[in-house]
Amino acid sequence: MDFLHRTPFLRLLLPFMAGIILCQYVELPPWELFGLSGLSACLVVVSFAIRKPKPQFQFRWLFGFGISMLLITFAYFLCSSIEKGNKSDFVNEKGIYEVELVAAPNEKDKTYLCKVEVLQKLDCKPAEPVHGKAYIYLQKDSASSHLLFGDRIVVGTLFKTPDKTLNPGGFDYAAYLKRQGVSATSYVPSGGWLYAGHNTSFSLRREADKCREHLLQVYKKFDIGGDEFAVLAALTLGYMDDLQPDLRRSYSAAGAMHILSVSGLHVAVVYAVVVFLLGFLNGSQRQKVLKIFLTILFLWGYAFLTGLSPSVVRATLMLTFVAAASSLKRKPQIYNTIFMSAFFMLLVNPNLLFDIGFQLSYSAVLSILYFQPMVSALFPAKGKVSRRICDLFTVSIAAQVGTTPFTLYYFHQFPNYFLLTNLVAIPLSTLVIYLSIGLFSVSFIPVVSTGLAFVLKTMLWLMNHAIDTIMHLPYSLSFIAPDTKQTLFLFASIFFLSAYFHSKKFTPLFAGLISILLVCIFDLSVKYNTLTTQKLIVYAGQKNTHVNFIDHSQNLVLTTDSVEAERIANAFWQKQKLENPVYLHNTDWCSGGFACFHGYRILVLTDNFLSKRTTSAPLDLDCLVIGNRIKPKIRQILECVSPRKIIVDKNISKWHTDQIKQTCSERNIAFYSVAEHGAYVFNIKE
Repeated sequence: MDFLHRTPFLRLLLPFMAGIILCQYVELPPWELFGLSGLSACLVVVSFAIRKPKPQFQFRWLFGFGISMLLITFAYFLCSSIEKGNKSDFVNEKGIYEVELVAAPNEKDKTYLCKVEVLQKLDCKPAEPVHGKAYIYLQKDSASSHLLFGDRIVVGTLFKTPDKTLNPGGFDYAAYLKRQGVSATSYVPSGGWLYAGHNTSFSLRREADKCREHLLQVYKKFDIGGDEFAVLAALTLGYMDDLQPDLRRSYSAAGAMHILSVSGLHVAVVYAVVVFLLGFLNGSQRQKVLKIFLTILFLWGYAFLTGLSPSVVRATLMLTFVAAASSLKRKPQIYNTIFMSAFFMLLVNPNLLFDIGFQLSYSAVLSILYFQPMVSALFPAKGKVSRRICDLFTVSIAAQVGTTPFTLYYFHQFPNYFLLTNLVAIPLSTLVIYLSIGLFSVSFIPVVSTGLAFVLKTMLWLMNHAIDTIMHLPYSLSFIAPDTKQTLFLFASIFFLSAYFHSKKFTPLFAGLISILLVCIFDLSVKYNTLTTQKLIVYAGQKNTHVNFIDHSQNLVLTTDSVEAERIANAFWQKQKLENPVYLHNTDWCSGGFACFHGYRILVLTDNFLSKRTTSAPLDLDCLVIGNRIKPKIRQILECVSPRKIIVDKNISKWHTDQIKQTCSERNIAFYSVAEHGAYVFNIKE
């Protein structure tokens, strides 16, 4: 209770978060919300109306409960209003639109991803204003490569609603875009758009983007390129567009991805540099106030340059509060400062609660604050150098405790050499940040800047090489994929066991051990279900067809593109604890698209080889899968085979899908559309 009294913002934050979560998963009618708000307000008023000491003490909970309910309903109203404001009136309607780029284009392999604000529909008289944000994928060409933040273009396209989760264990892209305020996506080929000018009005974010681009050009001026440039740009300016998949994979497998995400470490280094440079303002009280003001100004300037990511804003907010408290000669309560920054960030954008970076950032900093002193006490060190090395270890361990449930849940992997990685990466990345600040400062001095750039490139090469070496060490990764229940109980076990070490009482120890036991029971339950199940799954692929035969823990895959199959199904395979996939070609039970899986007869049709064939009698099938973007002539196909059910893959055109559906209806054949209903999952034996 003493902790709650010292952290009032935690008592505000928890019900506010509850309201945000409630809005995501429960739809309440307006009259219920207004009723709850009125009841909450009445409880607060009643708590003030009670004047006698004894009843006032007995009913002291009324005020806290009323405020909590008001915060829950306020958060619900706030999320609902933001969701309504993000709804677009141009989705699934083909037309000619004027759009404005509201972020710098993000270069992909074959396209530029542009986040745009849709301004008006031009193919109607008069032009009709529209509202909403969308993602446009512009095909790469010489014209699209020159687009900038603030440019306006005219596109002729059909904005589509993003697909929901179509595959088991798949990423819900539609929900992700919804929380980003984006309601539609579109692909525009070369020649499908025209440049229409540039927005000349002042925009703070656009100016920040220009400043960041200028600083990136400073790096390029000194021939810092390739992986060194990609890491430096991500590390110092939050620019991650040049990070190649292999480089991302190396940093992720080594447990150093947090180095590339501009966060508290980077802001703290900038803070230390600014405080050092402004050290001459330590005379009068007026100078000290000016120093704090300039420090805060520099911190927020850096936050704008890095794109205002949640981790940067969190760190900047905390340091702002710490700096302000220092100027007032008050010792800041660090936990309350953290909860305060989280509350204000969610107040501005409630959807940040579901942002992975936001979750990892706060779990890491809270874990470091709580566990680092405890871990450090276990490893006493003498001497300044040994103490610094020990601090690196203890901070890494403490951060890993709080973030592991999140990293396992989202990424399904644990970097086994994270201690070694942080021992190398944190000192080198800190040195790189200092060197980059120095390079910006002396970039106009030829000899000095050239030498500093050479040292910077050397440090970057050394860090990349060290990370790559660690990634290739044996058993560098452990693959673990907990579900939502297991993740919640993992956090519960951390909470209860922490409470035990703090209080030494039996109850939290018992609760913590029970939580761990439940995690193990759920894990064994998943494994048991896998060992006793035989399934057929037809996944929703973008371009190719993927049919998964699950025979107990065996994972057999018939596909025309193994890379896409792993991309869309790997998370599901890990969660179900299946073996590594075995790709089928010709076996005793599967050949040429025909398969007989435990008596279940299947034909996977990925070409038109049946279109010109005849048989004396149609071949009986339990299931016919049509995919791989073919243009099937369904009546000719049904002259050769007689299926009980036809499954049409997502990559078959809507016109052909409708034709097949109509034919199935006429012939009383069961029909299933993967594009409409998601992946087809059939339990042959449970």
